Amino acid sequence: MPRGGGTSNGGVIGKTNNTSFGKNKITTKTSSTPSAVTTQPGTRLAQMLLVAGGGAGGGDGAGGGGAGGVLCQQIPVSGGSDLGAVTIGAGAAQTNPVCNPAASGSNSTFVVGCTTYTATGGGGAGKNSAGTAGGSGGGAEGSGNSGGAGTACQGNPGGDVVSPVPADTGAGGGGKGAAGGDTSAPNTSGVGGAGLTISSSYPGSPISAVGGGGGGGGSGGAGGSGGGAAGGGPGAAGSAGTTNTGGGGGGGGSGGPGSRGGAGGSGFFAIKELNKASGVWSMQSQMAAIQDGTWILPPVVYTGVNFMVIAGGGGGSGNAGGGGGAGGYRASGFGPSPLRATALSLEEGDYTVTIGAGGTGNPFNSGSATNGSDSIFGVGGSEGTTMITATGGGRGGQDDNFGGSDGGSGGGGGARGSGTPAGSGNTPPFSPSQGNPGGAGAGGTGGPVGRGPMGGGGGAGGTGGTGAASTPNGGTGGTGVPNTINACATPFSITAFAGGGGGGSCNASGGTADSGGGAGGSGGAGSNGTANTGGGGGGAKDSGPKGGDAGSGVVIMRFPGDATLSVAPCTNLTAAHPGGEKVAVFKVSGTLTVS
Repeated sequence: MPRGGGTSNGGVIGKTNNTSFGKNKITTKTSSTPSAVTTQPGTRLAQMLLVAGGGAGGGDGAGGGGAGGVLCQQIPVSGGSDLGAVTIGAGAAQTNPVCNPAASGSNSTFVVGCTTYTATGGGGAGKNSAGTAGGSGGGAEGSGNSGGAGTACQGNPGGDVVSPVPADTGAGGGGKGAAGGDTSAPNTSGVGGAGLTISSSYPGSPISAVGGGGGGGGSGGAGGSGGGAAGGGPGAAGSAGTTNTGGGGGGGGSGGPGSRGGAGGSGFFAIKELNKASGVWSMQSQMAAIQDGTWILPPVVYTGVNFMVIAGGGGGSGNAGGGGGAGGYRASGFGPSPLRATALSLEEGDYTVTIGAGGTGNPFNSGSATNGSDSIFGVGGSEGTTMITATGGGRGGQDDNFGGSDGGSGGGGGARGSGTPAGSGNTPPFSPSQGNPGGAGAGGTGGPVGRGPMGGGGGAGGTGGTGAASTPNGGTGGTGVPNTINACATPFSITAFAGGGGGGSCNASGGTADSGGGAGGSGGAGSNGTANTGGGGGGAKDSGPKGGDAGSGVVIMRFPGDATLSVAPCTNLTAAHPGGEKVAVFKVSGTLTVS
């Protein structure tokens, strides 16, 4: 063989590889925009998700609306270019008279160069007619009528009316994952077709599932997963499809002026710039890509990542009110050993963090206290591996009106008559447990007009104290727990968390609390929980004073020393621990970037 005959690709024979080095960057849009995204230099392929607006449910026992079409497609793009306009389709509003078919949702479109991609709006529900065709078809109503057809590769048909059923019993709207449910004897409305879960394909997206069909009206068919709305029962309106899911609206219940159908949910757009480099590569091409920083390398994975995620506590109730339960407590590596979960293994990348707000206390004769909100590390991830959720604490019970609510830790019971029960803790359940129940309120003659002392809210370390007529002090808040995951690192100095709020007392001392929980009112208002501890608010005495507001939650992450951490917004904190590990503290919601 003559010398000098080498090939420019290093001797590899075969066609050129079509590759994309998009690093799996994800961009989402919830409203229309003239430019979807500027692609990265190495991007050549992208995975597009385009969702149209959902159809409306019909009124007065009609069918459920069909979900907006869901278009999932891999498309070629150019690197370093501005992709075209995205139009997010509106969900249909139900404004027609109840005897007419409901309106269909609007299309969503995405333009790349000379190509326009279109997701078809969901079909409106039928009333005494077949459902309308759409991305997914609307559900039918009326003997022998059929659901509207779905668009190929975007959705499914609506449900049919299967005799014998009475008039004003609607079938379910179709969804991306399944057809709408048919009616069934004797008078059962159809359920909405299931949608599509997208959280694993588009991690970090604000929307976790799309394309659920609306439930039929009449008896109130359930909405499909992915934003489909429930149908209304007798005399009740159908619910609206969830915003930015393309969910179909629920059909209205039979009879009554309020039995209108629900509106459809608006559409959504997401695009993932793909990493794809299959085939046979010359060493020259591989080296050039590595030097350009575009070669696909295995992601860096950090093991032994410890966490503490605490939700917002529950508000304390006024007017003979129980203490609020502490926000759920979930942790690894630090704190009491029985409550330590397994540390995480996390890839480099961005992680969305949500800090749960503390619930609000309520004054006398002014509604009820509120539960705390959840705190989440890694929104959109897989629970227990790349996402940790702590549940908001339950609000305290009030008088004999209602008991304490369930939550991360449960709210304490109110007091009057025979007293009211406490809320349960560790709801929903996790292992190890995220909290404990509150204490029940006492009734009888422990205070004026038959009001005894009120129960304390549960804490991460113990059950809330029970009010007892024989001991007129309010129930103590459940104990919190110590945790030094951040000790000696960032300026955030709190090291005790998730204590329950103390119960109020009408004529003696309010219940005590620790670890961020608010004390119960001693013949007066309840104390507030401490910010960023998840402490429950204290309960108040009767007739006037306000229950205490609860403390907000916090998220603290501790990585091995070779990780680089950055946080947004800058209200949050990062630091190197004296032992070498890297620590991030989130006091408000934001984003953690790990590299």
